[in-house]
Amino acid sequence: MQKRSSTRREKGHILLSNSKRHLKGQLAKDILIRIAAGEVIPATFLMPVLPKALKPVLRIFSKKYNAKRSANFIKSLSYLKRRHLVSIAEKEGEQILTLSEDGKKRMLHFNLGQTLIKRPRKWDGCWRIVIFDIPERKKQGREALRSKLKQLGFHQLQKSCFIHPFDCKSEIEFVSELFEVSPFVNLIVAKEIDGAAQLRELFDLP
Repeated sequence: MQKRSSTRREKGHILLSNSKRHLKGQLAKDILIRIAAGEVIPATFLMPVLPKALKPVLRIFSKKYNAKRSANFIKSLSYLKRRHLVSIAEKEGEQILTLSEDGKKRMLHFNLGQTLIKRPRKWDGCWRIVIFDIPERKKQGREALRSKLKQLGFHQLQKSCFIHPFDCKSEIEFVSELFEVSPFVNLIVAKEIDGAAQLRELFDLP
């Protein structure tokens, strides 16, 4: 009986630890997003010993980010710095946290999930065809691109050829850059294409 009780406690501890990791990750993500949006967070929050004068400011930031404790906010900042997602820069005489190059890339991944191709009120009658010839050394990026095109609603004509009826130039440029395959990707805009009737039916077009 004692052994079972111990196992339950261990499982409870594991669940609690997973929950804490999730909350910490979400807080770090929220901080990163707000820094990208222009939020000014003092770099002095990362000092080993925080000056007493800054503790009220820290409490304000912690409350703003819904952190249960100020220590959680500081741990998330330290995590971002440790992962090289933020760097320290000077602005108007004050050292603040800014996005590093790795942080900017991470933000692109956050934005990737929100990428959509908008349906216009009226279709312009053009077809957008994405074709690519990506070398084997870029296989991971190639498969990621193919998967994302399907998620965006493209119809696959051939293995490396996809079609969509709506404007998607900026979206294709974005995902191609993100997956580091842009030199191998081409976007063609065409007025006519074989099988147009079936495609119009597929995309619910007049």
